[in-house]
Amino acid sequence: METSSNTDDSSVTDFSDVGGSPNTPNTSLRPLPSIGEQSFCEGRHYHRYRPGRYLLPNDQVEQDREEVKHFMLLELTNGAHFLAPIDAAHLHKVLDLGTGTGTWAIEVADRYPAATITGIDLSLIQPDWSPPNVKFFVDDIEDEWVSGNNFDLIHARHVFPLIKEPATLTRRAFEHLAPGGWLELQDLSHLVCCDDETMTLDYPIAQLFDRITEAWGTFGADLRVGPKLEDMLRTAGFVNVETRAYKIPIGSWPHDTKGRELGLSFRVVIQMALSALCGAIATVEGWSEEDRNVLTARCDEALEDNSVHAYMHCYFVVGQKPVA
Repeated sequence: METSSNTDDSSVTDFSDVGGSPNTPNTSLRPLPSIGEQSFCEGRHYHRYRPGRYLLPNDQVEQDREEVKHFMLLELTNGAHFLAPIDAAHLHKVLDLGTGTGTWAIEVADRYPAATITGIDLSLIQPDWSPPNVKFFVDDIEDEWVSGNNFDLIHARHVFPLIKEPATLTRRAFEHLAPGGWLELQDLSHLVCCDDETMTLDYPIAQLFDRITEAWGTFGADLRVGPKLEDMLRTAGFVNVETRAYKIPIGSWPHDTKGRELGLSFRVVIQMALSALCGAIATVEGWSEEDRNVLTARCDEALEDNSVHAYMHCYFVVGQKPVA
């Protein structure tokens, strides 16, 4: 198994103005039933709009997992929702690609009441009520965008590894930004690393992510696109491009409090996804139910083993559209 000895900053500088504001009145979101329909498989339900674009469920279990991931990244960034150096006075229009549960968009809307936040996703799983300055739409971000132009910030989290043409999406984001606007991508590497000798080649969690990367690759996605994002932004014309790679432990093995909290959160994130991830692998590789159950059990056991000092990188990549 490949290991990494990269070292990262122990803390994150919050480049954003994260001054809070009181909660604002909410407005109703009225979903369209035709694109809100679900399909079911093994007790889990999936979106039916553009089926196959996203291979994980969108049910309550998956939504709860997304909330844990949201908490985990806020813990990682010391509460910053984005790292792009945007002054609050210049933040007017924000687009959140693959908004999921909409929590990021809603919290940013609360913090920046003068800004308009637009969240788009394949699934209608956002709350029925939201602040008046946030709107949600069902759309496929790999199609031509109809959500507007001249955005000051376009944000995408856990999105680029799941799409087929990330370079095209990067260029599209460039076109829809206002001059001087920023694109920020936040993505896990999906490569399990270790800086000491505690992780063996047959570590189940590493094997899990190797196999899910291969399985997703059959659909044209690259789960390990994170290290390539900086070059994509530069090629698309972005300037002031910067990448920060932060380590997220897997499990509670770190000695420091923040590391343990991050590791516990990430362990929960993986545990909640195990069934669906192993199911995706089994479907692609033609596994029997026994094969699937064996991998699930091995991963469950490995996640409780704090003798293995495994971690995964999370990449934060920002780039600015030139002013002129």
